[in-house]
Amino acid sequence: MSAIGSRLEVAPSVTALRITLLLVGVLAGASCDRAESAPNRDPEHEPPPRVRFDRPSIARYHMRQHFQDLKTIERWLVAGRLEDAKALAYFLSVREGDAGTAAWSAETARVTSAARELAKAKTLAEALHREVRIATACADCHVESQQLPRFPELGKPPEDHSTPAARMSRHQWAVDRLWESLIANSDERWRAGLAVLASTPTPPSAAPDAPALEAALRERATQAIDEHLTDLLDERAQKYGELLVTCAACHARIEKPDRDSRRSRAHR
Repeated sequence: MSAIGSRLEVAPSVTALRITLLLVGVLAGASCDRAESAPNRDPEHEPPPRVRFDRPSIARYHMRQHFQDLKTIERWLVAGRLEDAKALAYFLSVREGDAGTAAWSAETARVTSAARELAKAKTLAEALHREVRIATACADCHVESQQLPRFPELGKPPEDHSTPAARMSRHQWAVDRLWESLIANSDERWRAGLAVLASTPTPPSAAPDAPALEAALRERATQAIDEHLTDLLDERAQKYGELLVTCAACHARIEKPDRDSRRSRAHR
C-alpha cells in the first residue's frame, strides 16, 4: 500500500485535529493574561484570548505535521504529482469544531475552503495557485493573532557551482524562503528568495522552450523585487503562484528529456 493510501486511512478525528491545530497551535502564546484591574483597559482592543490545551505537546506535534503536509503538497505539485498532492490535501480540508478555537472560526473556514478547492483542481496551474491560497489563509490567521511562526535564521543560499545539482539546490532554497515569507509575513525572506531566483540560471535542458521558461522565471522574480515595497500579501501570493507554475513547467521540460534519453539507451 502506498504512503498516501496509508495516511488516508487515519481516523477522521485525528485528521480533523490537524486543521484545527494548524491555526491554533501558533496562537498558544499570542496574548498575555491581563489583570482585571489593569488601568485604561479597552475591551474592544484586547488581544484574542489564549487557547489552552490539556496536552500542548501533542498540539505542537500535530501543528508541525500539518505544516509539513502543506509544504509537501507544494513540492509534489512542482514535481507534477497532481493526484498525490490532491490526496494529501484531504488532511487540510477536514474541519472539526473546538471550543478553544471559536475566536478563529472564520480563519479556519478559509483554510478548509481553500483546501477543498485544491482537491478539486483539474490542472497543476490551478492546484499551485490554490495551494498558495491555503498558505495565505494561514498567514492571515497568524497576523490576526499577532503571533507569527518562527523559522531558523535566514542564512546564506547554497553556492552556485554552475552544475545542475547546485542550481536546483539554489532554486529550492529560494522557493522555501518565499513560502516562509508568506506564512510569516517576512519581507526579508521574500527579498532573499527572489534575489536567488533572479540571479540563478536554470539547469540546462534539451527542451526547445527551456530558455523562454528560464527568462520568464528570472523576469518575474526581478519584477517582484522592484515591487516589494508596495505590494500586499495577496499580491505576493499571486506572484508566488505564478513563479511556482513556471517552476513546474520547467521541471516537466527537464525531466521528460531525461526520461526519453534513458528509454533510448535501454532499447539499444
